Amino acid sequence: MTTHSFTSIYGEHQDIKRAIHLAKQFTKHEHPVLITGEIGTGKTLFAQEIANAAALNVSLTHIYCPILDEGVIQKAFTEKTSQILYLDEIAALSIPMQHQVIRFLDTSPATKVIASSSLSIEALRVSSTFLPELFYRLNVLHLAIPALAERKTDIPVLTNAFFQGLNMAPDIDPSVWDILQQYPFEGNVQELKNIVHYAAAILEGQTVFLHHLPPFVLTPLSPDVKGKKEEHQLTLMEKQEFIFLLEAIKSLNEKGEAASRRILSELSKQGDIPLTPQQVRSRLDDLEKKAYVTKGKGRAGTKITLEGLSFLKSLDGYIPVQ
Repeated sequence: MTTHSFTSIYGEHQDIKRAIHLAKQFTKHEHPVLITGEIGTGKTLFAQEIANAAALNVSLTHIYCPILDEGVIQKAFTEKTSQILYLDEIAALSIPMQHQVIRFLDTSPATKVIASSSLSIEALRVSSTFLPELFYRLNVLHLAIPALAERKTDIPVLTNAFFQGLNMAPDIDPSVWDILQQYPFEGNVQELKNIVHYAAAILEGQTVFLHHLPPFVLTPLSPDVKGKKEEHQLTLMEKQEFIFLLEAIKSLNEKGEAASRRILSELSKQGDIPLTPQQVRSRLDDLEKKAYVTKGKGRAGTKITLEGLSFLKSLDGYIPVQ
């Protein structure tokens, strides 16, 4: 038997560590393994890792149950080569096909079966469309994969691992970590991976900022109705000044350059909205009070926040494009 470290599964949270430990233990036995977990938690990845660690020269036959036809399952059940059967989303099988799986389990004890479901173990047990006799045959070695919402401390570990998988190692602005911690991640680890791929596709500098995240990540924290009413009370000059400052800060952030009052003042004099360093300071104070920017000392400079990006986007509709 080979030893395998499950290196493709990342995380330091105790729940994912326990799942990995159990999965390793399960590789030592031929009993069926039933994996449960929400969509995107990595059930198929665990199944593949269990198969990799189980034995040499054994292939994993992946059967996606929601689109399964009788011919496919019959072929899998009669295959003579050494294999581990992975029945993905097994609760989607029709009742007749569930009976076929039961017969296969009874007549082919030498073939290891791994089944998975997005339903919880409790939901499977009481389901009116899932045969109890199949449930109790499969529920020998149960492996529950935790949702990402239950192990959010692993978000930095997973994010960095996904970037490394793309041969990238960018810096991550602290504001990005804050937003990712607040995001619900209904798509779990798969959704976080998608977010990383999106950021990687549009990243031009060495640092990932808020505006590198997909819009759907930012939407839940956009300004509420009260905040939008306040925006309508701004004068045209104030809107123009805020747009300039926020756009300039965003651009400097992306380039990794400090957005200091002096630099912002110098940039303003190149356009139609000249501002003295004192005026810039006053405007930045206003923006900071509204949580649209955060002001740092020295090279940290000023940084635009998620709320600032949403505010900037809303202002674009009120200012004619010149």
